[in-house]
Amino acid sequence: MNTITDYRARPLCIAIIAATASFSGTLAQAQLEEVIVTAQKRAESVQDVPIAITAFNESALRDKQINGFADMRFTAPNVSYNKGNFTGNNFQIRGVGTNLVAASADSGVGVHVNEVPLISPRLFETEYYDVEQILILRGPQGTLYGRNSTGGAANMITRGASTDGFEASVEGQYGNYDHKKITGAINIPVNDSFAMRFAGIWLDRDGYTENLFTGTDVDGRDQVSARASFRWLPTDTTQVDLMLSWFDEDSTRTRSQKTMCHNDPSGVLGCLPDKLDFDVPNPSSQLANILASDAVLGPLGVFSFGSNERGAVPRDLRKVISERDPIYEADEKLATLTIAQELGEYTLTFVGGYQETEVLSQMDYQWTVDGPRAVSPFLPFVAPTAANTLYADGLFPISAPSPESTGIIGGHIDSYSVGLESYDQSNQSSEQLSAELRLQSDFDGPFNFLVGGFWMDVDLDNQYWVFASGLDYFGAVFPGAALGLDGLGWVGPNFNNETGDYNINSQALFGEVYYELTDTLKLTIGARYTIDEKTIEDRQILFNNDPVTGLPVLQPFGADLPIPTATRREKNDWKETTGRIVLDWSVSADTLAYASYSRGYKGGGFNPPFDPVQFPSQEPNFEPEFVDAIEIGVKNTLLNNTLQANFSAFYYDYTDMQVSKIVNRTSFNENTDAGIWGGEAEFVFAPTANWLVNANIAYLNTEVKGFESVDTRDPTAGRSDVTLLKDLSNASNCVALLPPDVFTAVAGSPFTSCSALADAGLPITDGISQDLDGNQLQNSPEWTVSLGAEYTFALQDSSELSLRVDYYWQDEMYARLFNREIDRIDSWDIWNAQATYTSADNRWYARAYIKNIADDDHLVAMYVTDPSSGMYTNVFSIEPRTYGLAIGYNF
Repeated sequence: MNTITDYRARPLCIAIIAATASFSGTLAQAQLEEVIVTAQKRAESVQDVPIAITAFNESALRDKQINGFADMRFTAPNVSYNKGNFTGNNFQIRGVGTNLVAASADSGVGVHVNEVPLISPRLFETEYYDVEQILILRGPQGTLYGRNSTGGAANMITRGASTDGFEASVEGQYGNYDHKKITGAINIPVNDSFAMRFAGIWLDRDGYTENLFTGTDVDGRDQVSARASFRWLPTDTTQVDLMLSWFDEDSTRTRSQKTMCHNDPSGVLGCLPDKLDFDVPNPSSQLANILASDAVLGPLGVFSFGSNERGAVPRDLRKVISERDPIYEADEKLATLTIAQELGEYTLTFVGGYQETEVLSQMDYQWTVDGPRAVSPFLPFVAPTAANTLYADGLFPISAPSPESTGIIGGHIDSYSVGLESYDQSNQSSEQLSAELRLQSDFDGPFNFLVGGFWMDVDLDNQYWVFASGLDYFGAVFPGAALGLDGLGWVGPNFNNETGDYNINSQALFGEVYYELTDTLKLTIGARYTIDEKTIEDRQILFNNDPVTGLPVLQPFGADLPIPTATRREKNDWKETTGRIVLDWSVSADTLAYASYSRGYKGGGFNPPFDPVQFPSQEPNFEPEFVDAIEIGVKNTLLNNTLQANFSAFYYDYTDMQVSKIVNRTSFNENTDAGIWGGEAEFVFAPTANWLVNANIAYLNTEVKGFESVDTRDPTAGRSDVTLLKDLSNASNCVALLPPDVFTAVAGSPFTSCSALADAGLPITDGISQDLDGNQLQNSPEWTVSLGAEYTFALQDSSELSLRVDYYWQDEMYARLFNREIDRIDSWDIWNAQATYTSADNRWYARAYIKNIADDDHLVAMYVTDPSSGMYTNVFSIEPRTYGLAIGYNF
């Protein structure tokens, strides 16, 4: 009878397993330990898998100071990471990731926990703890990992319970920014067939950014996570693993770190498209100020249209000015179940998962504070009910989120300010259930196979809000001032992109066959057939008109009634076949060469809701994307197993790549083709038992193919024979196909109504398309280099002292496809170091660490807002210098 092997208990990452002769009783020769991975759903040496893989176990994560997914870019070739402007993240592999904004957007890199794919993972918030292995698979994984793996896949394997014996560990950390972290784990074997493991982490630290207005530090952390794992071995051929985890965060984490802008004196754009500066947009370019201005409300206006007076912006990436500190709340409940049953020469495996998660992030809209303003003295005479109900004390109320999105009109007030303020909120909740069943063979002959089926169902709701006291003032005052309907308010007075119900139902059949053509040559052929069905129900709230009458939706103050709006209810499905063909050749016992073709697929989706009257040329949906990849590689274990040298080269034909831009508060996602090629080299070398050296070098060449688009930063495309206009009704931009002098003579001011001019027969367009053919893909540096060196001293009492330093350098890249100078993110580098003392009996250790030694504030990502917000840019940087001391004990 066969016995199931506990592969998860085997060593899983590179380490030196022999010490120098100065270690009593140890070998004088160093060697690299075998790395066992399950990248192909079976346990194999990483050097025998014909896929470009980077693997880490918990020790490697600690040694290289990889605390979370963001740190993976420092050690895994051609991996980049940046935060999204909302509550998402973009984890890219070889230039493929998530470059679009939509509730229905899928990730380009599949993220898994214990082989369970997660649509809304919390892995990007929490730090790692009690991890068995993390795998980064580069290249499309369209057969075994399926949907959303066009760029690759990441799989975190948590440490499971073991019946081998009792063990426990605890570690405490303290560092600058009052950083405090405690991690611990305990493994309890109840008997020979059942074991339990419990682990947890608690993290609390002050923020990296100083809010000069409130005097507090923001972007701090306060989070806790716990995990329970159970293993049951009812027979020698059956293994059941159950993992339950819980995560909770309540902190001041920021979604965007700083607002930057080169102020536009004209107010037509808000921010000029030539460079970034420590400033904010011209307030006359922003919708909230326009609607609350004298240009719209006459003498009742509280903002002087044309004014460029604005709040101060500290010239420091780590200093902001805001009336409010950020709020970040997230939680997750996750369960994974794996059942493996050996049936003679076959193994039947079930992998199930359940996740329930919520996240809410609220923060200042552009990190500035408006100066004091006076409510119009005419308001009590023109709209006395509005004046007495909302503005009697001379302060400006700002709306709070509410189920009906009626804001201050419905009685939902967040706070009061002396000036016009704004904030936004991104919140999402999701629930998913998935199951996979697969059967794989273990024949002695040349032929083997794996077949399986997959099912997943996800329910998600998502809202993105923008609240501004200027919008609230207009909504409360306009009906009385313009319509003579004092006591009524126009709803909703806040922007809400509301996805009330979004569902993904995905099903797939997949399989691979493996045939050994000779003793050294193996052929792998795999295919996967996927059916993705997506349904959505969404709407957009902001000063809505009744869908029947076309008139403004007005409600009495305090009524808080549902807002009748046009709600989209749509269903779409995609049926696609992906797969791979691989030929691998065992050149020798120490060298594997391979060539492969693979095809990856990422599902299409629905653009966020928009007004088709304003944007008649925009498509409501975006198409799926595909990557056809050719890769060759060679994996070598040389010099008596002291040097590992792996090389890979690849070419991608990227079809219908999904990209995004923000126009008039709405994300429009488009599709374009692209080409990607590059190469990677990974080295690990242990020249002696004291030294361990690693190096990664990666090259990435990316280019857009045959794509044109309007740049919202510069809708005129730099042409002087056209005129840029600002629409006072919605603060969007449009372009008149007339020279400025001609337009001025015909129509006058550039602050106008785009639709009215078009109705009058003037040549009006959304903008001038720019040819982006040949441009570099966003967030795709051409060269990246990662280096690390560790030296271990053998002390006389058999204890050890290890010193390690790590270095990472990244080439310049662009944050947008338009590749303007303002989009360029300069090359940057970072140094980290640590020293670890380990006792002779390996019971306890102490570690001193430092990250970002030079305390640099390198920019790593950008997000450009829309014309109604003034086209400012949110920027993201690396963390500042952090250092501290950790002490741990192993029981």
